[in-house]
Amino acid sequence: MAVMVSWLIFRNPISYMNAVGCGITLVGCTFYGYVRHMLSQQTPGTPRTPRTPRSKMELLPLVNNDKLEGKV
Repeated sequence: MAVMVSWLIFRNPISYMNAVGCGITLVGCTFYGYVRHMLSQQTPGTPRTPRTPRSKMELLPLVNNDKLEGKV
């Protein structure tokens, strides 16, 4: 929005790449706001992640750690 106002008032030149970058930013901000709104509409107690782990194995880090042996 600020770029558009600046262009209208001051007639600053905007390159094609700048316009594409502004468009991508606006789409990303809009999508982020939509997702935040959808998460706020969930009933209390609903997990806020796309998928919750189904087993202890999914909670383990993906590293080779000797301390984790025998705990699964």
